[in-house]
Amino acid sequence: MMVGSYGHWMAGKKLLTGRYDARPIRKNKAYMRPLLAGLLLLFVFKAQWSVAQPPLLEKFALDGSRNILEEDDFGIINGHITARINYTDIATISGLYAPPYASSDFLMEIRFFGEKVPTKEYKWYPMEVKRNGELHGVRFTTSTVLAAGMRAGLLEITLENTTKENKTIPVQFNIKGGFDYVPHWDFARPDAIKTANATVKDNSLVKKNDAGSIVIRTDFPDLKWFALGYRWDSRIALDAGKTKTYYVAAAMGDDKQAAASVEQVFGNPKKIITAAREDYTEQLEDLYTKLPKFTAGNKRLEAYYDKSLLHFLLNKWNLPEFVLQPYYSTGGIIGGCVANYLWDFGIPNEIFPLYDPKSSKEHIKQFLKIDITKHFLFDPMTGNANGPWYQVNQELIIKLIYYYVLHTGDTAFLGEKVNGMTVLDHAVKNAMFGDEGPDKPVTLVDYGVEGEHHLELRRLYPYQGIMPDLNGNRYLSYIRAYELSSLAGKPISYLPKRAADLKKLMKDRLWSQKDKWFYFEVDGKKRLRWTNLMYMMINSPVLDREQKEGMISHLNENEFLSDYGIHSISKVDPAYDQVDIDVGGGGSYVAFPPMIAQRLYNDGYQAAADDVLLRHLWLAERLPYWGDSHVANFIGYRFDTPLQSAIDASAGAQCIIFGIFGVSVTMNGDIRINPHTPSFSPEISLKGLKIRGRTIDIEANLKNYSVTVNKKIYHSKIGDPVIIPAADR
Repeated sequence: MMVGSYGHWMAGKKLLTGRYDARPIRKNKAYMRPLLAGLLLLFVFKAQWSVAQPPLLEKFALDGSRNILEEDDFGIINGHITARINYTDIATISGLYAPPYASSDFLMEIRFFGEKVPTKEYKWYPMEVKRNGELHGVRFTTSTVLAAGMRAGLLEITLENTTKENKTIPVQFNIKGGFDYVPHWDFARPDAIKTANATVKDNSLVKKNDAGSIVIRTDFPDLKWFALGYRWDSRIALDAGKTKTYYVAAAMGDDKQAAASVEQVFGNPKKIITAAREDYTEQLEDLYTKLPKFTAGNKRLEAYYDKSLLHFLLNKWNLPEFVLQPYYSTGGIIGGCVANYLWDFGIPNEIFPLYDPKSSKEHIKQFLKIDITKHFLFDPMTGNANGPWYQVNQELIIKLIYYYVLHTGDTAFLGEKVNGMTVLDHAVKNAMFGDEGPDKPVTLVDYGVEGEHHLELRRLYPYQGIMPDLNGNRYLSYIRAYELSSLAGKPISYLPKRAADLKKLMKDRLWSQKDKWFYFEVDGKKRLRWTNLMYMMINSPVLDREQKEGMISHLNENEFLSDYGIHSISKVDPAYDQVDIDVGGGGSYVAFPPMIAQRLYNDGYQAAADDVLLRHLWLAERLPYWGDSHVANFIGYRFDTPLQSAIDASAGAQCIIFGIFGVSVTMNGDIRINPHTPSFSPEISLKGLKIRGRTIDIEANLKNYSVTVNKKIYHSKIGDPVIIPAADR
């Protein structure tokens, strides 16, 4: 809780009203004077700590008392630079990453009275962290802010002497770390530790090598540099009851750029701080201009939607060195996972074209330029492929193409050429991947040992060979490729037939009626692996009702569910591994729960959908951003990964728009709306949904709903869809 929190205020209020004292307080003037003085100091400190933030920015803040991220994973980002904030004290920063520049071992630790000042409270914003603490009668408030549009940041430090004695305060900077130009960004945070020599002039320090430089400047007076100890030392005088504010600016890049950025930041630090807050507020406003605003009676659900959307901004880079402008990374916070994995980028396939259709198209084309039958990512600076093949690649690239065309109406995209083939040809090629050809019977694809890349289970229990989830999802790949070919005026008639044959083959060969689950098959032997990936087929026609209801019967607390989420592998499976959070059982990959809930909503299994989604709302309350995966049987996250702000966390908002509100677009451009108002939030609304050239508002309760399109209002009952004709614009 912050100083001056609700709890402290209520305690003061009760004292002021006399509820803790039998005597009327208004008559006890001697008692009131010190009390009011104390409260005045309290509110003065709170005013310094809680400098007014724009309301929209405050909406995304996280109070440190709620945060469960460890310091190593806690950072801020502005699309140009990202830094780790060491929140246990009020003035330490470690690790700077500003592609293509980085200092992975960078440390700037500022001590007062020879000590790191312990943080009493802190608050996170996407591009800023506020911290405060107290030591030896001096109150410290700091704000670490990344400057808008720059590879630079600023640390504002305010000291207040609360005692009646004048103080001389020793100040020590510990500054060290290397620096490098990083040409290739992958999954891990880059190891940029190349020695950078420090030179000091007046109050500026430059750490430089042939890659570029880090420049630090401050207005702390009379600093003396001790090179062998990596230290700046000074003393400042602070009279009794007085307050002083100091600034520390830092920038990185090539020599000229870094020096110019520090000059700009340090020239008017208050303006830089205000501009950073205003810039991020503008980005958030733009986000809600392009994507709808969601309100709910259940504010936890509302916060889940909003925090889910934030990941588009947290992973958006505007850097001239990158192959795409803007570029959306898989991760990014503190330099991790800046490369673009199709596994992750392909998941928000329905919502991303609404937010940034131009980038959606350009990212799809970039993936088509690499061989996604052999690789799973492209590098942000070169666009080159890297890594092995992920077996979900084919399904995901088809979804990206399909929903881009469906949600924008840009059918001309199907005729654009990439690497000598049309986009439509790429879609059909990927739908037919593993298929022996239209003239031969459909078979189940055997992914062999390479299939282990699909789950990468740590305990080495197999899941490879003929895998039911991958094979089952081929059904919709056939259908989507067919629908795209029809939109292009070139219908490929054999695709629906192959989908139907695959459905029959799946049930005849892999379905276990006894277990109500699908086998996977290795070397002709059938086994069961209870993975939640199987639920990705729930709303697909590849399953019949017996199969769907059989699979859903396993969504219970003895198998897949725990208090705080769904498990990636059932608790009855010997492959279950508590440590293997993302796909091995301990929890689930961040996007899977909302993806599963969306499919359950879309197929009419609302009780199961509500149950799954409700168990995950805690993410918005306890994390500033959502990483690779989260634990299901306690409040926790996977900390052994650099992917701590995953772009596919946006699947949460996608679930609400296309699952809870049941928004879908038909091949002829009609928009179908069929809300599923959650039992735990009886009132919901979606305002400003922009899709296929229309702006739509939806309001729903448990019985009825209304849809407004260009001032025309449709009224209906829950369960009775509204169809907005393509011509209704």
